[in-house]
Amino acid sequence: MRKMLLAAVFLLPQFAYAGPLVEETGPSTVTIAPEGENFRVVNDSRRYQTNMLPSVAAKNALLYQLLEIEQHQVSVEGPMTEQNFEEATAKVTVYPLSAEGKGPAAFTIEGKADAVHAQNSFLTFTRYGCCVEMPTYAVYSLETGKYLFNATGEGQSGQWATMGAQGGFAFERIFAYHAKVTAADDELFAGTTNGAVIITYAKESEPLQRIMLVATQDDMDHDAPLEWMPKIDLVSAAYPNGIDRIFVDRTGTAADLFTDAKLRLTLDEGTMVEIPLVADRLDIKAAKLPQGYSLKEMKL
Repeated sequence: MRKMLLAAVFLLPQFAYAGPLVEETGPSTVTIAPEGENFRVVNDSRRYQTNMLPSVAAKNALLYQLLEIEQHQVSVEGPMTEQNFEEATAKVTVYPLSAEGKGPAAFTIEGKADAVHAQNSFLTFTRYGCCVEMPTYAVYSLETGKYLFNATGEGQSGQWATMGAQGGFAFERIFAYHAKVTAADDELFAGTTNGAVIITYAKESEPLQRIMLVATQDDMDHDAPLEWMPKIDLVSAAYPNGIDRIFVDRTGTAADLFTDAKLRLTLDEGTMVEIPLVADRLDIKAAKLPQGYSLKEMKL
């Protein structure tokens, strides 16, 4: 982060006194109409944000961006009722910025989102859910626009574990999980019977692997996911008790560097999954699973 801030400071003198390179307006609208004894509120907002990130493809060169963030939210509210939100959506259009100003749109990301957060390499669409549902965070690459993964757990973008190695951002890996119960489950599990957790292995710019954990019928019948408190760790010879970040202090190919570790996902005291990382792939055939559970590869 420090390097990125310094780079931004060094860019500023080029633009001083030269007049604006970009001028945009962000009109927002709100419509409030009676609905029975309450009010229906439709809020369409637009805002802008600049962003800077290291490019994986361009060997860590910094990319400077302008983000146009549009959100659509509908709620029913009133003095005698709790605020009731309907499904909200968001659209983020990403433009490159340079000394010449704003370039053509690089890509647009759209989806269901109650909140939008952008920082450095990642764009996060948050869905809060209702009642027993946990929040889920859909994370996208701000370099490529690709969907990386959904994550659950504590934190602004869910719970992740990471691995890094010498060689820059191309040698960064992310391990994330999405666990039931959330508002996005129907879409993410696509009707798979007893699908309980989705584990993703990714670069910062694209997903590499997506794996579904399928639970037993008995656990799902007894609503086991409602009792789980998932925790993700990486286990290696140097970290037998697990850690959320491993750095491999040497150079080599990705297959040489991202190996000899295990992803461990603890769901509760008696329910744990361990998947070996071998040559930059999660080896599901060698995984240790609770009795009756299984893993299956998903399409990216």
